[in-house]
Amino acid sequence: MDIFEIIKSRRTIRRFSQEKLDRNLLIDLIEVARCAPAGANIQSLEYIIVDDPLAVSQVFQTLAWAGHVKPKRNPEVGQRPVAYIIVLTDTEIKKEAHVDAAAAIENMLLAAWSKEIGSCWLGSIDRIKLLDVLKINEKYQIDSVIALGKPAETPVMEDAGESTKYYLDDKDVLHVPKRPLSKILHINKF
Repeated sequence: MDIFEIIKSRRTIRRFSQEKLDRNLLIDLIEVARCAPAGANIQSLEYIIVDDPLAVSQVFQTLAWAGHVKPKRNPEVGQRPVAYIIVLTDTEIKKEAHVDAAAAIENMLLAAWSKEIGSCWLGSIDRIKLLDVLKINEKYQIDSVIALGKPAETPVMEDAGESTKYYLDDKDVLHVPKRPLSKILHINKF
């Protein structure tokens, strides 16, 4: 796939097969994350790969999933992620790095999808519990958690009508409405 196909076909995955991911692939995702732009080139982001089954289970307990379709997209046992990447900001280097993190995370999501790995970018995190579970030094702020695994679902993108709220159809397929280009694009003036 070329980069445009990767970008346009990537959807958030919340159901995963239980096939283990190669740790070298996870390390490669950190490599592309570190290549992302950072404001003033102040590089405050660090990452934790979690792929040990017990640790993966503990991380899962700190996350909330798919608010618009609860509880139907809370992954059940046998459909949960097999790995996570925790995105951290070293607050001694930079107090907040949400924009930097977003650039790094998008690199990871697209690189993962190019290898047929599904992902879910999570921000609804019990950060205090996760700091304890992973023994993270308190100088670090947890920005996001990226859930990873081979997809066990195929969400579909569609043009949004009145609402951009994602939904499940009667066949349990997740639909993700996106505003059409004609509604968001302006050329030379508004």
